[in-house]
Amino acid sequence: MVETPYCAAILLACMAISSPAAAEQAPNDQGMYAGIFGGLGAATATSLQQQGAVYLRPPQRLPILPINAKGSTASSTSVALGGAHLGYEWNRLNLASNWGLRPAAELEGVYIGKHSPTGEMPVMPRFLGMQYVTVPTTAGVFLANAIFTLETPYSSKVLPYIGLGAGMAFVSIKGSDSANPSEPGINHFNSDPDASDSAFAMQIKAGIKGRITKNLRLFAEYRHLSIDATSYKFGATDYPGLHLPTATWHVNMGRQKYNLFVAGLQYKF
Repeated sequence: MVETPYCAAILLACMAISSPAAAEQAPNDQGMYAGIFGGLGAATATSLQQQGAVYLRPPQRLPILPINAKGSTASSTSVALGGAHLGYEWNRLNLASNWGLRPAAELEGVYIGKHSPTGEMPVMPRFLGMQYVTVPTTAGVFLANAIFTLETPYSSKVLPYIGLGAGMAFVSIKGSDSANPSEPGINHFNSDPDASDSAFAMQIKAGIKGRITKNLRLFAEYRHLSIDATSYKFGATDYPGLHLPTATWHVNMGRQKYNLFVAGLQYKF
């Protein structure tokens, strides 16, 4: 799943083999840069909850039957991503002999491609069994990052870095499905299976970048991205003659966490 970023990391590591005596101090090339990247990873398990009600017909004593299904998605769902960033890097801050730190600030956009976690959710009341809710999800994430690149006496061309970022995520679910084995062929969200929400997002990343030419850099990194809990409203169950009518359905998704491996190119202006 992560062969491309690993290959890039190996290439960068090979470029780094040099003696301290041969290393040259990196130039003070303060300025703008832009980058593009792509990668693979996985979404970890998160909680799902479906709430609503079934409208009962006479002679039932109660007009509605409240429904509450709650559970968790699978432990790992594969994802692909792509994105771009625009940043500004300042001149090095001297730390010690031949050691330095370069701060930078970035604006970054990330698109996380469609992935379809499924929640396995026991239903209350219990006699209704198990609900299986699939949420085909995409996300656009916009972040402001602070990046710190470490310059060492061992190589002026291969540099490790870390970064922190925060911003907003816009999460979209299209074609969701809420199924119960006791009601084959019924999607309880069938009248409107699409919904969206936005939430706070943050990430931490660490990687290594190598100078290919004066202006071009190759980088490979690991990211941990977190999106706060989100809520969605799906349509009522609408199967006249096959299923009792329902209220609209509300689905709550817990914090979404992603482990991502990324490789890309940067151009320094």
